[in-house]
Amino acid sequence: MIDPEVNLIFQEPEEKIIQKVIEQIEKDFGMASFEFKNAPYPKIEMLIPELEIVIEQLQQQNHSKWMKIVYRVDLTEKQYKFVQKMGGSTPLNMAKAVILREFQKVKNRLLYS
Repeated sequence: MIDPEVNLIFQEPEEKIIQKVIEQIEKDFGMASFEFKNAPYPKIEMLIPELEIVIEQLQQQNHSKWMKIVYRVDLTEKQYKFVQKMGGSTPLNMAKAVILREFQKVKNRLLYS
């Protein structure tokens, strides 16, 4: 049996949830003046390439701003260190972690507001 609260999330069309995630990312990345350029996105995974590029630029050119954004996104130190130690591209892995965290924020707002 599915929890009735979980059903609230699925009452929102997927496009609206993705749009809310985009808005949350753009809000948290505001100090970097980041906005998605290729919207609309039919799948949340399609956010990764644009976000990966901006994360890579921030990590290389303005690490202190990047760390402020990490704080705004609300990645814990443990999560941040875990992602850094993963194999492969750190900006790619960070983009995935950011999208997951922002989705969690959107989900919680839908469930509890």
